Amino acid sequence: MSENEEVYWINIRVREGDHQAFLEIYNRFNKTLYHFVKKFIQDTDVIDDTIHDAFLNLWNARHRIEGNHPIEGYLFRITRNLIFKQLKSQLKSAEAMVELRYFEEKRAVQQSVEQLVIHEEYEGIYELAIDRLPPQRKKIFIMSREKGLSYKEIAQFLEISPNTVKEHMSLAMKSIRDYIAKDHDVILKLLIFFLLFMDVTRS
Repeated sequence: MSENEEVYWINIRVREGDHQAFLEIYNRFNKTLYHFVKKFIQDTDVIDDTIHDAFLNLWNARHRIEGNHPIEGYLFRITRNLIFKQLKSQLKSAEAMVELRYFEEKRAVQQSVEQLVIHEEYEGIYELAIDRLPPQRKKIFIMSREKGLSYKEIAQFLEISPNTVKEHMSLAMKSIRDYIAKDHDVILKLLIFFLLFMDVTRS
């Protein structure tokens, strides 16, 4: 039997649903297809899936096989299309990862900017509230909260009693709290309240 006749008859057998003929095609081209796909795809699982899908698609489209057209031509065209589809999918996944990374970085930058704005606004309001305190009370508050001195240390430095220092601090915090509650946003109220009235009493 000539090569053309062999091509013709195996094509006809596959087209008519001959499983044995299809198995012969599989055994003949399976390894060749593997090396062909491996040139473009490295994941062995994806390679196996691509080859499986190629033969499955060939079988499902067997009614289109012409008697005088080498069947490997159909098989390699199907495989090429599957490879292209897989590479396109990988490209989309890569683009999606890049886009997601960009979105996450952009979001992180936005959050940092928002936090910076809030912090700066907080600092501004905090300073305004402190500036409104009477001079002696302001001095005591700064020595306690910003310089970290205890009430006893402040009392010794200013030559007043620790109870007087404590009273000034209580009035200072009330004044700052009232200023914020009266004139500024509720989120900043909570933020400053938390930072200002944590349990940092120094005796």
